[in-house]
Amino acid sequence: MDNNINAFSENGEFDAFSAGVEPGGLRNTTQIKVLITFIVNRMKEAVSGEMMLEALQVHGLANYFEATQALDELLANGSLSESEGKLYITPKGRLAVAELSDDVPRTVKETALADTINLQLMEKREGENTVEIEPSGNGFNVTFKVMHKGNVLMALTVYAADLEQAQLIKHNFIKDPSRVYSTVITSLFV
Repeated sequence: MDNNINAFSENGEFDAFSAGVEPGGLRNTTQIKVLITFIVNRMKEAVSGEMMLEALQVHGLANYFEATQALDELLANGSLSESEGKLYITPKGRLAVAELSDDVPRTVKETALADTINLQLMEKREGENTVEIEPSGNGFNVTFKVMHKGNVLMALTVYAADLEQAQLIKHNFIKDPSRVYSTVITSLFV
């Protein structure tokens, strides 16, 4: 038997591919569907299907292909709807979450919800603040712009020796631009 596939057990416990799934992650298609509807139901702002799938991969909570299939089935059976690239829960989906959410471990639900919120926050920060990476000599210049209500509060360019370092700098800035801004401002005024 392939190590990446969990056979359907007699009690139906495992029936999903497990490649990429960390210990404690979901290996049951019904649980994956319940988790997706749970997250969509709990999010304050609508989330895209792409972000939903990414959130389930952050901590290896579900196999990517199983999650993709589960999402497609939830849209097809009317538990979720999609408008302008965003997912919305339907009354049928709310009923399923109310009846079945206890079947998914609490830690998995909390982790998935936190990962989705963090991804949504990162996306929002990327839209509000910009980072440009441009080749410069033997390395790269990474230029940050901290924005607030359309105004540039700070523009800063730093040098990175290689593209990997430039991408890491970009990621760390987008993760918490206000920390970068406050650190620089504090350094200038103290």
